[in-house]
Amino acid sequence: MCLPWRMFLSITLNKRLKRIVSIFMKEFKELRRDRISRIIVFVVPFVMMIIFGYGMALDVHHIPFVIVDEDKTALSRDFKYRFINNREYFSFYGEVASQDEVIKLIDENKVRFGIIIPSDFTEKLKKKENVKIQLLVDGIFPYRADVIKSYVEAMVNSFNLVLNDIDLKKLFKLNVRYWFNENLKSVKLTTSGLLAIILFLNPAIFASLLIVKEKESGSIYNIYTSSITKFEYLFSKQLFAVFVSIINFFILFLLIKFLFGIPFKGNFSLFFISSVIYIFVSTSIGLFLSSFLKTQVSVIVGISVIAIIPAFLYSGYLVPVSSMSNEAYIQAHIYPTFYFMNIIKMNYLKGVNINFFTLNVAILIIFYIIFFGLTFILFKKKER
Repeated sequence: MCLPWRMFLSITLNKRLKRIVSIFMKEFKELRRDRISRIIVFVVPFVMMIIFGYGMALDVHHIPFVIVDEDKTALSRDFKYRFINNREYFSFYGEVASQDEVIKLIDENKVRFGIIIPSDFTEKLKKKENVKIQLLVDGIFPYRADVIKSYVEAMVNSFNLVLNDIDLKKLFKLNVRYWFNENLKSVKLTTSGLLAIILFLNPAIFASLLIVKEKESGSIYNIYTSSITKFEYLFSKQLFAVFVSIINFFILFLLIKFLFGIPFKGNFSLFFISSVIYIFVSTSIGLFLSSFLKTQVSVIVGISVIAIIPAFLYSGYLVPVSSMSNEAYIQAHIYPTFYFMNIIKMNYLKGVNINFFTLNVAILIIFYIIFFGLTFILFKKKER
């Protein structure tokens, strides 16, 4: 007599669940025994957050500089003390006598720029003529040189406002407020944005190694000859990689909040859900690669090529995607890191826009369906 279809379905699901749980627990026991895997899973993300969190901060502060004051008047002293007293952005190295000394100090890496105040500084200002102040900047790092130039220009502009007539100052006052990032601290984006990089790279490597290690050792033939289906095998491996990566997510989240002091402005429940979906995407990419790669070295190299470089360049982590060329702009939209970076920006800087949030999450789900589907198609379960 045939079992009723509901009972048959229940028995089938229970069998599948038991097989998935058994593989999950097997991976858990192997992780406890394998010290190298524990280092890859837990230590590497922590180290990456510390190294890149401090190293990728693009803010330029405490820039050493010198001044050549050829005028030596009250106005020139007022001008130079505006730089000297601004200790957040500048670090005064001292006054020197000539341009040659400025160049020598820059060559010796003791200062980053020098300001030369001409001897006719006060005289020309009183005559309301243009004054040419020379700025010598270390240009080895173009980004830093450009920032120094903008800082100096801002100080010169503020000095110009002081020189205006008192009546004009009452009529005109510039009040600038930066939206979302009031203090213009790039560390808010570079540190929080590391979640998109690390949660893309590390889960992908870990998930792929779970399968490739069995290929190298030959133990995968036990799977080939067992009653476990492709879906049960792949999904159980992925569940374990996702479980471990969620632990890393909480560790990294706490590091960002308490070690780096980056405030979280969004909705944590929504952010956690989107992060889990993103982890499912990254682990599915790892499984996808493991379906046709056979060695651990090839997996690590392959994921490094397709994950690290695009994640940094095309996610909006270093350069706004909107300012990229047309080709780069299109490439950015084919990487899941771009969409999770949008979610990170919403939660750490802007606040959650539910429509934009839903759109990005929906796209991540599509990525997951595509990569897990491709993995399921490519992975061959050989029968005896």
